[in-house]
Amino acid sequence: MSARSFEFFAGDFLTYAGLENISVTRYVGDGGIDARGTLMAGRFQLPIGVQVKRYRNNVQRPDIDRFVGALSGHFSEGLFVTTANYSPSALQKATISVPHVLTLNGEQIVALMLEHRLGVITSPHNAEKLDVDGDYFAAFERMKSLWSDHINESTASYQAHVKELANDQPIDLNPGEDLIMLNTLGYALRVDPARLRRWVDDGTLTPDAVQQSGGRSSHYFRRDRIEPIRRMLHLEQRPESSAAWKQEFLDFARSKNLSKSYKPVMLKAFFLLVDREGKVRIDDLVREFRHIYVHYVEIGQPLERSSSLMVQPLEVSDQALKRLIVTHPLERFLIKNFMEYDQEQGIVQIAPHLWQELFHYEVMDVLERAEEQLRYYVSRDS
Repeated sequence: MSARSFEFFAGDFLTYAGLENISVTRYVGDGGIDARGTLMAGRFQLPIGVQVKRYRNNVQRPDIDRFVGALSGHFSEGLFVTTANYSPSALQKATISVPHVLTLNGEQIVALMLEHRLGVITSPHNAEKLDVDGDYFAAFERMKSLWSDHINESTASYQAHVKELANDQPIDLNPGEDLIMLNTLGYALRVDPARLRRWVDDGTLTPDAVQQSGGRSSHYFRRDRIEPIRRMLHLEQRPESSAAWKQEFLDFARSKNLSKSYKPVMLKAFFLLVDREGKVRIDDLVREFRHIYVHYVEIGQPLERSSSLMVQPLEVSDQALKRLIVTHPLERFLIKNFMEYDQEQGIVQIAPHLWQELFHYEVMDVLERAEEQLRYYVSRDS
């Protein structure tokens, strides 16, 4: 990717890193604040400054020193994001510095992208493997071309500790020029992107720019339209209290709005296995998920009868079953910030701000409602 396109990617990615109310300043070259936003930490909202570095080599202590200097007097927290990693002295400085600096490295970026299926597609040759989605990254190059009158750059090499462009002056982007892609809009609104695409197709939602490539359309939206779109579509605001988070989760878990049986099955499997910390190993979740489908087949009430992997649950590989869970029922809980999935550790966890509020009787009620939803689903499709 070009340097400018990488900055567009970074601005889009920050939404998935937990920031809201993002404003991307996009300074070119070293130093300064690349973006600012609000870090959502449970019930707390922290103003935070961000710097993003496309490095091959590890970030060094002087990089953190310069960032701390840029933060001072403006932010009490900073987030440093790099495609590489950090030297021990850089991490030590980030930990003890005032303002404090959070760090995100390349492996963590990849983990977040895999969690939210950014830049990957199912391989056409093997349904159990993922391929890099080149069109996802090309969409940021196309985004750059939308503003060719404002953004003038040469091709930049991918190096560490050197300016990527000859000109290191800031480029002011008006709100209408700071765009995010449709999936990121969905994450910000806590709405399934597939639902947003349907609204785009039927004219309910109009993108600010559309580009075609290889038969695929890229839809872009102004970042400052997020809240107006939320109001226009009558979508729920992000809960502002722990009690509100819990109630929204319980309402969502109890809903009988089902196109497949996956959601209640995953909820039942999760809460049968959950430990004291609100965690379940994904491999254990896969086994219990399969066991529930097998049970219903054995009692003569199969949950799925057509167009689903789960018609024959014993014939589905563990890997394919894991992908189904992650991309369908779990994704909806991730979008709504009800659950977290650490792919590297193989752990699915209910969001800590929810887990600390749930009482035992409410967990039992979720299990009972999951059973009720499955009975309803079977009777509806009989």
